[in-house]
Amino acid sequence: MNKMKKGVAVIAFLLVYTASQAQNSYEINERQMPYNKLATSFTANIEGINENFLLYQWQKFIEYHKGTAYLIAGDEGDLEFESEHVIFPILNNQSVTIHSRFNLNSAESGVLLTIWIQLPDGTYYSSKMDEDSAKKIRDWLLKFDERLTNAH
Repeated sequence: MNKMKKGVAVIAFLLVYTASQAQNSYEINERQMPYNKLATSFTANIEGINENFLLYQWQKFIEYHKGTAYLIAGDEGDLEFESEHVIFPILNNQSVTIHSRFNLNSAESGVLLTIWIQLPDGTYYSSKMDEDSAKKIRDWLLKFDERLTNAH
């Protein structure tokens, strides 16, 4: 019986450890997606987080960067925000507009966060401007992920 308890404890630990590590290991996919023509988007698959909690934390993250987020569209399962005057550290603290879309991932185990970063001249941030753009966006969004982890 003692071996069985130890085995259950080890399995429980591994499941919790794996789940906690999965939350921090998401990738950022860069691709062309429609948003005011064809603009470059960055998408993160955030696992194991309630959509309402995620939306609240996103608004706080935008506010931390001096921006204001407005809900502009809300269909079943899809919400879109426009965040204006966001001080964006990746671009030397330029003020940008971030368009964001939240929807459930295909497994319904998390939320897809897709963002488009519109520069003051109306163009969109992409690897055409900076070949390390996906990595930089990933690093920036990992700061958002840290906020989620700490608040959860």
